[in-house]
Amino acid sequence: MKSRVAKIVNILFLLLGAALLAGLLVKLDFNEVKQHLIQVGWYFALAFFIFIVSLMLNAYGWKKIVDPRSSRARYRDFLAAFWVGYAINQVTPGASLGEVLKGTILKGRIDSDSLIASLISFNFLSTFVSQIFTLFGAALCLVALDLPTDVILVLFGVALVMFIPIGLVYLLLRWGIASRAVRLLSKIPFVKIRDPEALLVKAKSVDKEIRELRSRRPGDFWIFIVSLIGVKLMQVLELFILLIALMPGQGVAFLLLLSLLAQTATQLLCWAATFVPGQIGVAEGFSALLFKLLGLDPIKGFAMELVRRVRRLLSICIGLIIGFWPRSKGDR
Repeated sequence: MKSRVAKIVNILFLLLGAALLAGLLVKLDFNEVKQHLIQVGWYFALAFFIFIVSLMLNAYGWKKIVDPRSSRARYRDFLAAFWVGYAINQVTPGASLGEVLKGTILKGRIDSDSLIASLISFNFLSTFVSQIFTLFGAALCLVALDLPTDVILVLFGVALVMFIPIGLVYLLLRWGIASRAVRLLSKIPFVKIRDPEALLVKAKSVDKEIRELRSRRPGDFWIFIVSLIGVKLMQVLELFILLIALMPGQGVAFLLLLSLLAQTATQLLCWAATFVPGQIGVAEGFSALLFKLLGLDPIKGFAMELVRRVRRLLSICIGLIIGFWPRSKGDR
């Protein structure tokens, strides 16, 4: 019953987002949007290549936080699992089903405790680095970008507020989130756990893996952090490439700062509108609104996000193909 309701809600938000996207195309003049898309031209291929680099960095970082003693997975296994998980997260609300699929793909190749701990650690630290990046991006643009400061100040304030939940998650991880969750579930009426003691032992092992990640292999931990920073830089670079095509004649410094601000705003939107699959329609509308509030052409903001939508659709298709291929070969 809950699964059926979730699917209905998922489809509903997907349809509403698609309707919003269609409405924006009509309101903003479809022909002008089309001209901007044509203007991007070959820059799309370069932007897509940069996106692939970001996926590769994510997968490499994930591999570095998995204890090699408990893993026989190769880098390409991590890359495939990450890409498939990314694709599923883009078409489902909450961006959580893809995380389950990542674990399913690598099940048997990595010790289960290490696998679960790596997924929890990756998502937490990835979010933490993103938080730092959004805060830094908004602060830098507030000082250096000659655009309406009230808009940038709002983004900075939202980025600052977003540190509250990440701080709470950090405390939960330090206190042992997995074992506490098992204890809580065992106390809930009507929730039956087949072997609560065995599950609690496993949960404590996961908690230990998470707590000792940095101290056990500090070199790999910092390589992971650097790879996450590289991912954020690639995301800004992707926008920079698109804005070069969409806003010719603007200075490099201005476009770099605008790319940083646009990525900051996009990241905040992803967290706020995570219930909308892929933020379809919402992302395009938000970018158009952001550009308008900044005193820029909203169609350029809309076109920028629409190009990323096309890139996202292409990457989702590739991810789904990767996910299907091993099954057809019986590799799982």
